[in-house]
Amino acid sequence: MKIILTGATGVLGSQIMYEILELFIKESIDGKLILISRSKGKKTALDRINDLLSSSYTPQILKDQGLEKLDQYIEIIDTDLDAVQENFSSKIDGAYFIHSAGYVNLSTDEQHREKIFDENTKITKVILNNFHHLIKKFIYIGTAFSSGERTGIVENDFHNLDFVLKHRNAYENAKFHSESFVAQKCRDLGLPFQILRPSVICGKMLGNENKYFISKYMVFYLLAKFFHFAAQRKTEQENVRFMINEKTGLNIIPVDYVAKVIVSVFRRDDIQQLNIVSHKSLNLVKGLELIMKEVGYTNYTIIENAPHFEYQNTTEKLYYESIGKHLKPYLVSSAKQFNTTLLNSILEIPKLDDETFTNLIRYARLNNFKDVNV
Repeated sequence: MKIILTGATGVLGSQIMYEILELFIKESIDGKLILISRSKGKKTALDRINDLLSSSYTPQILKDQGLEKLDQYIEIIDTDLDAVQENFSSKIDGAYFIHSAGYVNLSTDEQHREKIFDENTKITKVILNNFHHLIKKFIYIGTAFSSGERTGIVENDFHNLDFVLKHRNAYENAKFHSESFVAQKCRDLGLPFQILRPSVICGKMLGNENKYFISKYMVFYLLAKFFHFAAQRKTEQENVRFMINEKTGLNIIPVDYVAKVIVSVFRRDDIQQLNIVSHKSLNLVKGLELIMKEVGYTNYTIIENAPHFEYQNTTEKLYYESIGKHLKPYLVSSAKQFNTTLLNSILEIPKLDDETFTNLIRYARLNNFKDVNV
């Protein structure tokens, strides 16, 4: 079996890499994992991958194998995604192609739109156009938020709807455009494909090994990080008003669960679209309360969405001119839930209760919200 994986140094891609290697080991598969990765600074792609395979957060089953054994499963193509050449054809011929690389940026700033599109949609098109005739199946890792602003129950199919999706930012739009291209292109070619969409990814929750670990803190973690450091200042805490729809929630799913589901289903022909999400979204007011309690910031107020909003202090201004303006469209969104019947039949969905969410934030706080850079 040959599998191509992009984004192996990323938050989700690294966990997918771990799961594929575990699959090869546990099922005694004569497999080859081809990683399209690139050098970064003084580190080659091989250096970066080896760092991931020999770290304190590498799964024990892989550490027990050792780098020499693991390297026998791996082939690295050290290049940018849009620069992969045809001379790699023999290496990737007949492989499953899992495209996990992406550029997560929730910015609503117009000047970022082109970069967000290029890093997500343009590169996806280049890859599929160049290599569709060589691969066995194309698996695109999207996002559940490419559904955009929705209400009610969201099903797995985003491409046979009787209405046009309304996206909240360029990232959602680019990811949806990408998966639309993948679906149409693969249907035209008769190439099997899957679109797998995780919601907001949090730290590990399955088992006790490296529990709550995540390599990069994003989305709700960034809000926690902002107010953690705001609470450390010696000055008095300034009141911050949060515009929140009190009925809506944030759907959060553990990174190790997402990776296990992807590796469980990529060979299945009966699944073309799948949202990898929690049964129930975490209520945003409750989530904010748990975050602020854990980071020690107590001076805040929940208000309704205000079209004309003037900052009342420096902390509020800093928040809304940084992460706040990107998070606000989600905080004021309508309430929705996902149909998780199919997903739960594949692998039981872990429950995210108040205690677990607090533990996720506590883990990040105790690690000073420091990202792992490879």
